[in-house]
Amino acid sequence: MPQSSSAPPLDGVRVLDLTRVVSGPFGSLMLADLGAEVIRVEAVPTGDEAPDGSQPLTEEEAFSWGLARNKHSVSLDLKSAEGRDLMLRLVEQADVVLDNFRPGVMDRLGLDRAALEQRNPAIVSCSLTGFGGDGPWATMPAYDPIVQALSGTMNYTRLGVDSPPVRWGIPIGDLYAGVMAAIGVVGAIVHRDRTGVGQHVDVSMLDVMLALNTYRVPQALTFDQEPCPSPFEGGQGTVPFGNFRCREGWVALCISQRMWADACRILGRPDLATDPRFATQAERYAHRDEITAILQDELRARTADEWQAEFMASGVVVCKVQGVAEVFDHPQVLARGMSVDITDHRGRTATVAGDPLKFSDPAAWWAPRPVGADTAHVLTALLGVPADELERLDAAGALHLSREEGVPAVALRERFVPTPDGSGRPTDRPLAGTVVLELNGDEPSKGFAAQLLTDLGARVLRVDRPVGQHLEPYPDVAREAIFRAGLNRGKESVTADLKTDEGRAFLRSLAAHADVVLDNYRPGVLERLGADLASLQEVRPDLVSCSITGFGHSGPWSAHPAFDPAIQALGGGMSVTVDHTQPDVPVRWGNPIGGLTGSLFAALGVLATERRRRLTGVGGRVDLALLDAQVALLSYRVPQAVTVGKKFLPEPRRGGSGSLPFGAFRTADDGWFVICITPQFWHRFCEAAGHPEWEHDPRFATEPLRRANEAELYRLVEPSFLDRTAAQWEELYVELRIPGARVLTIAEAFAHPQALARGMRMTLPDAVADGGVQVAGPALKFSVSAPPPAAAAPLPGVDTARVTTELGIALDTADLRPVSRLA
Repeated sequence: MPQSSSAPPLDGVRVLDLTRVVSGPFGSLMLADLGAEVIRVEAVPTGDEAPDGSQPLTEEEAFSWGLARNKHSVSLDLKSAEGRDLMLRLVEQADVVLDNFRPGVMDRLGLDRAALEQRNPAIVSCSLTGFGGDGPWATMPAYDPIVQALSGTMNYTRLGVDSPPVRWGIPIGDLYAGVMAAIGVVGAIVHRDRTGVGQHVDVSMLDVMLALNTYRVPQALTFDQEPCPSPFEGGQGTVPFGNFRCREGWVALCISQRMWADACRILGRPDLATDPRFATQAERYAHRDEITAILQDELRARTADEWQAEFMASGVVVCKVQGVAEVFDHPQVLARGMSVDITDHRGRTATVAGDPLKFSDPAAWWAPRPVGADTAHVLTALLGVPADELERLDAAGALHLSREEGVPAVALRERFVPTPDGSGRPTDRPLAGTVVLELNGDEPSKGFAAQLLTDLGARVLRVDRPVGQHLEPYPDVAREAIFRAGLNRGKESVTADLKTDEGRAFLRSLAAHADVVLDNYRPGVLERLGADLASLQEVRPDLVSCSITGFGHSGPWSAHPAFDPAIQALGGGMSVTVDHTQPDVPVRWGNPIGGLTGSLFAALGVLATERRRRLTGVGGRVDLALLDAQVALLSYRVPQAVTVGKKFLPEPRRGGSGSLPFGAFRTADDGWFVICITPQFWHRFCEAAGHPEWEHDPRFATEPLRRANEAELYRLVEPSFLDRTAAQWEELYVELRIPGARVLTIAEAFAHPQALARGMRMTLPDAVADGGVQVAGPALKFSVSAPPPAAAAPLPGVDTARVTTELGIALDTADLRPVSRLA
């Protein structure tokens, strides 16, 4: 049990981590930062054990430093009977087993769910795969660009309707699945704490990417508005918006109505503020092409750094598009502890990304351990294996004992499993009984975070503003309904005017019945309203608070406003996201990646803090900055860029490891087909292309040769895709089991057989839309906890009367009518 309320939430939890590459290691890194003891179970090495310690960090080693810090290393041959037996004995001493093998591999290793439960009935297991454990695509090879194509988002991440679809330049399919796996694992631990029952968590990269479409799903499926590329228009119709070239560099901007006059003054164009075409948000939206063209001319007058300094000082969101290494010179990144140096036993130091949730103490972090550095210690301490037996097993190849000198021992921590309190049923969802107050509107970072908590079983009460307090109204009634349905499944809604004494008193009354308060107000606003955590803890001392802001509550940029384009630009990912036909133009991802990334980390932080509250009786606060969360996604790229000096350039036609052919190719039907051909698929790729002679062509026979002759390769590959339609290519690739997929629209993505088989399309009853509203289903699949129901998204304020009566709250002046233009 955590010894105090200051202990990290997963203190006492032991994780056996069988994952590799990106998605799984990123997920287990989140668990380590939450306080879990993570033991990497790695394969027995076949080559030289360790690099020469006198050499600087290599690019390959730097990759590991970004993902494997703060983890023990045990090396076992799981294909051997003795190695497998040691693994199963470790399961008896663990709480979690995490893997990202293809479906069926754990079964073949004798480590399936039944085998784990036989050794430890309360074990939590989590499998992270490309397409999930079932469905027609379950065993297809999956890479990040494939799931991005199948998710629907790539289709509207473009510079224009006739431009190629664009993949986000960092592997968000992997990274988001890793965070979602961490959420699922913590949820299953919370559930086990209450019930004593372990369960399996099934996480699919595709499910996660589909779920992140949020409001885009009802937009396409119910309101028949398939998202189109809109690089100069915000999701709620905000204009001006998007990426603009400067005299030197690029800026990303999102200028709301309250910023408009100041923006015009800084541009030296005060006339624009009063021009009837541009004076209001609605008029700018109607004349968006004209105002965009004007800004494209005006912003070329100065550098990106100059514009950013002046605009942000005046509270106008205009931010420079930063390269990966530049991110770690930013004063806000440094002030928030998102740049951390760690040193290994050889004296080598590297910079890694910090912990966006701030549960972990960077002063105690350690560099990745050599493979097998902890085999002897872990097996002796946990299983009592004697030294002579370890040596025998090492000689037999069942395990590996690191012989590297000078590696300091890292002690194991005491494990703690709470005694179930008997308050929960096995089918309960993890947060059953938890009440969350969600303050203020449909912004995706907070709205989607709260929906994730709803899916995990929390009762979420939205505290909405009254009519007339929305400074940025939706451009039309349909857009309002789209956002409501896409971000609020299963919630309830009450109304409170927090600018009045009555509204604040109502909020305090609600807080007395709540466990968590979730907000996205700018720093200082809730303090001025008397609704900050300290004030609300007067009525509920163990309250948990999560505040989601652009830059956090500390640091020199904390008071600055932020919108999604700014977070994408400042976070480094936008600098490597380009259209391969216009590689000098940074592209914004079609969904609000800044807010969505923050929502995942916020949900994880709330879930973890709620666990600690249940164990200690003490509340807590999560200060979640969207920029911190975005920086965390850089993970393995940080030591590569900052320490090794690798300059990350846009490579839209190369995979993360340099693999090619790679990317989106136009097909005979004017569609697009995405491929990711790593070396093991080169033979089948040439066969599918109808050009078996390419396989042994001296220009292309190996991956290094293909990289050296990239232009020649693509001169042959590009026209070859014009021989078939996108659907025909996909049929062939599925038959040959090659990683490739059509670029789908949202409507097509949610009609895909894998999405349907996995329950990723739900119909909600709705007060406005006849026949209900189509939304994305939950990404997390628990083997014991019941799935969330298809519950309606409420109209603002519709539950005020019922909730106040249920909770016994007296209101003297409340207007209890639903307060929506749709009501």
